[in-house]
Amino acid sequence: MRTLWLRFYASLNDFLPTRWKQRTFKVGFLGQPTVRELLVQLNVPPPEVALILAEGRPVSFEYRPGEGERLSFYPIFYCLLPSQPLHTLPPERPPRFLLDTHLGRLARYLRMLGFDAEHLSDPDPGDAALAQRAGHDGRVLLTRDRRLLARKAVRYGYFVRATAPRAQLAEVLDRFALHDLINPFSRCMCCNVPLRPVAAETVADQLPPGIRAQHAEFYRCPACQRIYWEGSHHARMQRLIDQVVRGNSC
Repeated sequence: MRTLWLRFYASLNDFLPTRWKQRTFKVGFLGQPTVRELLVQLNVPPPEVALILAEGRPVSFEYRPGEGERLSFYPIFYCLLPSQPLHTLPPERPPRFLLDTHLGRLARYLRMLGFDAEHLSDPDPGDAALAQRAGHDGRVLLTRDRRLLARKAVRYGYFVRATAPRAQLAEVLDRFALHDLINPFSRCMCCNVPLRPVAAETVADQLPPGIRAQHAEFYRCPACQRIYWEGSHHARMQRLIDQVVRGNSC
């Protein structure tokens, strides 16, 4: 059996049992697995790991550590500029997301803030298809399924820790440093498509009685043709946004 010394930093400790958190610990493995295989066996999603050091030098996910080596694992710190090259490079800014079937409310909240948040749920595409879609499109896969993030096709991914949708939204905003990129009410919450301004007279027959007289600006989704304006729901959504963005930690 091969012995290794491992140390995980910052948010990567979320995936470890208590006895291994915030400390260097010894583990034994059969054969000579790659770093990626080690992470999967430890139930740590590889897309969460940005930098791997073996005895202080950067190595890749395919590196096979030798007997007694010390490995250090670091997550992506979006608020800092790393001095070492990252394996899971930060995605484009703003990032484009793909959410698994269980995060529908989070997807709608992200769209409300103007972020590209694709959500495939009807029918359920399955883990393999989700992983392939995220990898092919360069999207950040958001999920609460560690096994899904362990798939090799996933290039960018994040395990959402919170279970309540509003807490999940605050977590994702902090994790990806999105507070300065918020563009609320600019995207269709149903279709995930950017909204376009539309003249009131062209949609007058689609508006409830009295709405045209009360509002000057209207927007339409080019996909589903849904019309948007600043109705009573707008104030409620704005209060939610105000509550969430107070959690800015960067």
